Amino acid sequence: MNEIDFIVVATVACTKLGTRLGKGKGYGEVEYGILRDLGVVTKETPVATLIHDVQLLDDDELRPSLLEVHDLPVDIIATPSQVIRTRTAVPKPHGILWELISEQMMQDIGALSHLKHLKASR
Repeated sequence: MNEIDFIVVATVACTKLGTRLGKGKGYGEVEYGILRDLGVVTKETPVATLIHDVQLLDDDELRPSLLEVHDLPVDIIATPSQVIRTRTAVPKPHGILWELISEQMMQDIGALSHLKHLKASR
């Protein structure tokens, strides 16, 4: 399977340190986890987001220490006025964190059921 060169994720707000606040349901992180588990992205695959300048917060407003193990930071932020390479030190999730997957996510994201069956059959 070919690797993906670049990922774009939705963001409500983020900082120049790469700390990202999504919509709060974890779907972007799950999609990233699926891609990691499939081996088509790695921790080096750039994660980018597109936001308006008003969505860019000061670093002390959204500290990296607030992130949890499943949260996905961004490497590149594009706004109407600038492009920022964050050089984030925040680690990216290693794959799907099955213990955090709800029944609703299993229903909403069909790929999760397929991956779970693949892992069980190995």
